[in-house]
Amino acid sequence: MTTLHKVVFVISVTLIANYGESWTIASPIVKTTTGLVQGATSESAQEFLGIPFAQPPIGERRWADPTPALSWEPNILNATEKRPGCPQKFCTSFLPNTSCPTVTSEDCLFLNIWTPLDANATSGYPVMVFIHGGAFKWGSASNVVYDGSYLARDGRVVVVTIAYRIGLLGFLYTGDGKDDANGNFGINDQRLAMQWIQQNIANFGGDIHKVTLFGQSAGAQSVYIHLMTSETTGLFRAAIIESSPFAVPYRTKGEALLLSKKVCEYLNCREDDLTCLRSKTSDEINDALQAVTFKITGRKLDEYFEPVGPVLNGNELHAQPMDAARMGIIRNIPIMVGTTTEEGRLFVYGAWRHNLTKAEYEAVLALLHPTHFEEVEKEYPADDKPDLRDELSLVVTDYLFACATRNVTRNILNKGNTNVFLYVFDHATSARDVWGIDTFCEGHVCHAEEIEYIFGNKLSSGNFTEDELNLSGSMVTYWSNFAYTMNPNVGPRTSNLSWPSYDTKVDTLLYFKTPENKLLRNYKSDVCKFWDEIQYDE
Repeated sequence: MTTLHKVVFVISVTLIANYGESWTIASPIVKTTTGLVQGATSESAQEFLGIPFAQPPIGERRWADPTPALSWEPNILNATEKRPGCPQKFCTSFLPNTSCPTVTSEDCLFLNIWTPLDANATSGYPVMVFIHGGAFKWGSASNVVYDGSYLARDGRVVVVTIAYRIGLLGFLYTGDGKDDANGNFGINDQRLAMQWIQQNIANFGGDIHKVTLFGQSAGAQSVYIHLMTSETTGLFRAAIIESSPFAVPYRTKGEALLLSKKVCEYLNCREDDLTCLRSKTSDEINDALQAVTFKITGRKLDEYFEPVGPVLNGNELHAQPMDAARMGIIRNIPIMVGTTTEEGRLFVYGAWRHNLTKAEYEAVLALLHPTHFEEVEKEYPADDKPDLRDELSLVVTDYLFACATRNVTRNILNKGNTNVFLYVFDHATSARDVWGIDTFCEGHVCHAEEIEYIFGNKLSSGNFTEDELNLSGSMVTYWSNFAYTMNPNVGPRTSNLSWPSYDTKVDTLLYFKTPENKLLRNYKSDVCKFWDEIQYDE
């Protein structure tokens, strides 16, 4: 058996299904650079779960760049079970259970692969690599919402979800020296996973020359970072950016150092003593992050949304997100980018579980945009209602997401990239049990609402309605076609509506909505002109 060929052993396994039926499944075995992996076959796809792409980032490897996984030969890796998520705390206090891992461990650098049932080493299916969100402190590549079975089956693509270190374990910055924690370890984890994919995905049936990188929220921010660094050139050819808060700036070195100072004080360690920091448990480190979240700068409300994350260190990152588009340092490749209509609601209602008074609303605006908060208050006036969370949600949606996305898109076009496709998602899922603790998102189009439609998963106890099935089908069509041809309109699947690339003069985007999608012109154009004029206060 060579490294270029896939060997599939069919193991007869008798399973007792709900109605007493027995059936036989295939147990696929694939050769990788580090050994054989044995997956499983479902009704929809072949799946390979929990494949390590890096050595465990523990001990001396905590706060160090990731190193490739070691060989497990002559053993065969059992790739039929999900692995733990990276360490995190308080996730279920803010997000639905389906977005949070049930088990965590610092040994968490794994990836999951789903392929069409007929995939083999000669298939050459396009590859879609997904980076999960979670404010750089929550989430997991193995969450049920990211199960790639249906997207692999219906889109006829290979789907990969990748893990990366989050929180302080992924982004602590204490300096640039060789004995410092240099930050952005989570970003480097993602890059190593993409390199593993280039070395191995062909044996799973993927085409290394047709890799599309896509992500949502912090995952979308990560995709954008990989678009601005030369370190990932050649690792993917197209990108999809879902709900990136472009107006949230990366941490400067000064801000990151202040965070590490506060964390070290909490943990009774010196800032230059990684040995002391490495002696702390992951729970202690996450408790420290929670304790110091509001004690860094007080400069912006977005510090609450993302207290830790990518550091503007001059290596992986050398420009703030809005500036990167203006400066023309975003790679000129095809991009799909968009938002939901109520992005801010999840954050505002999650942060304020009680009514927001007028005085609090005005104070928050001053934190959100310190240099122009009076103009912002005039654009988004407050009345004397007892609760102004809806009003603040609109501000956050427009400022951090919708208008910032429009601004970035227009600047990317101004620098010569004519293959950018802009969308807005506007459908509230009919099922009422999807959001769990976040009941305030029921009946609303919150941040992350589109994910289950792209992956095609039925997360709730009820099924999609017919309109929702059609909506999901249309999104799978555009996303998978884009993976095939870098054009959402061209590929194996057909759509009734042609999605034009974005043009600043025509200002047309694709509006995902039931009962049918439509093209929409001048979406939020007036309010976005307001934000463009006062700038995004980075």
